[in-house]
This record gives sequence, C-alpha cells and structure tokens, in this order.
Amino acid sequence: MFAIERIRIIKNYLYKKKKVFVNELSEMLNVSEVTIRRDLEKLEDEGFLIRTHGGAVLKKQKKSADVYNDYNSIVNVDSQYAVLYDEIANIAIHIIENGDIIMLTNGTINYHIAKKLDKKKNITVLTNDLLISIEASSSSSNKVVLLGGNVDFDSKATYGALTALNIQKFFVNKLFIEVDGIDIETGLSVSNMDKANLINSILPNSNEKIILCLGSNFNKTAFYNISSIDMADKIVTNPDIDDFYKKFLFDNRIQLYTSITAVERGNIE
Repeated sequence: MFAIERIRIIKNYLYKKKKVFVNELSEMLNVSEVTIRRDLEKLEDEGFLIRTHGGAVLKKQKKSADVYNDYNSIVNVDSQYAVLYDEIANIAIHIIENGDIIMLTNGTINYHIAKKLDKKKNITVLTNDLLISIEASSSSSNKVVLLGGNVDFDSKATYGALTALNIQKFFVNKLFIEVDGIDIETGLSVSNMDKANLINSILPNSNEKIILCLGSNFNKTAFYNISSIDMADKIVTNPDIDDFYKKFLFDNRIQLYTSITAVERGNIE
C-alpha cells in the first residue's frame, strides 16, 4: 500500500475515533509498526495529531468566533471531504517552486494549498480569497496580494468590477483554478457566476493553468461554464476518476496528477 493511501486511512480513522494505537493500525493496514510510527511522525509534523506512548491523538482544532480561524467550518466541509481536499493540496504544493508568482482562486482546496506555502520561499500569491490571503501571509518570505472589490460574505472572497479591473494589472506564471465540475462536453465549470467571470479575467494573464477538482466532480457540470477542458495544462485530483477521463487527458496531452502518480521514492512499504 502506498504511504499516501495509508495517511488518508489514518486521517479518516482519527477524525472518527479521535485516537489511534500503533499496533491497531499495523494490523489493520498490514504493515510494520515501524512504518506506522513513521506515518504518525509525518502527520505530527503537519500539525494533524499529537503522538502518545503507543499511538496518537487528534490535535484539537482552533475554536474561535473569529471566522478566519477555520475555513472548513465556514463552508461546512465534513471530515471525509476535508481529507480529500488536503490530499489534492499535498499534490499541488509540489508543483509550486520557490520564487513562483501564483494565483489561488477562492476555494477550499486552494485554502489547503495556502496552509502549506510555509514550505516554500519567495512565493508571490495573488488571490481574491480573504482566508487564503491571511493563511498565505503567515510565512514572512512570501508576498501576498489581495484583490480589491466587493466582499461576498458567504465565500469570504472579493468580486465585482473593481476586482476584474485590478486583476488585469497582474501576470502570474501559475494559475490554480478550483472548479466544481469537469465534463467532456461542457468543459470546466463552477457554481458561482462571479467566480467564473474572475477566472476568465485572469486567464489571458497567466502562463500555466492548473485545474483542481475533486474526483467525484468529474463527469459533472456546475452552473457556469469557464472553458473547454483543453484550456488546462495540468489537472490535480483524487485517484478515483474514471479511466475514460484518464485516457482523454492523456490523448489531449493534459498532465494528470493524483495521489498515486505523486508518490515519492521510499513511500512504498
């Protein structure tokens, strides 16, 4: 079993049980206790858990009336989807190189990417998402530019004519677009008209277009179309997408990144 698959299972188990034991996980996943301890150490480094004698406990999440503390609670993301979003973000962060100028459109996956930007240096981040801007600016070596405009309370993002005007002044070498649907016929789509307009405004001023989408949202169409699929240079998603789409992307020379293809050397037990 790949390490990233074990990590996903351990995270889901911890969300439900709040604590785990090394010997229990070793038997359940059919790997050595040494391997499990290594997985738990990695998750502790990510701030997900606290290791204890013989196991680990889920680290308490921040609780505050401040809406900026927990994006998942704002958008009502349950634990299962939180793991999937974080899984995609773990892949996408490897696409970002030190010194990159990137844009993160508003969304939960991009928020998870922003939380991992402290691993990178000298990144310039353009975003219309208030929560992403706060999270990305936590690293002193990175620069964050928040687009002006009208603030949408539900999404905690800026939109409107002023946002569209501001965005035309910038160029990014990597544009991370979070979409709600990918379909062969209808292409890439999102559920918000303002978000669709924002994305279309920055497309001409971006070099590499990287699409982020849950695997479950393939073969689905959201309300507002952005573009055909061939606009994408890369697509990052979960591994459970239909083989039909894998072949389609390969035939159209669109690079596909999933947790399986992103496994690093040494991650196989």
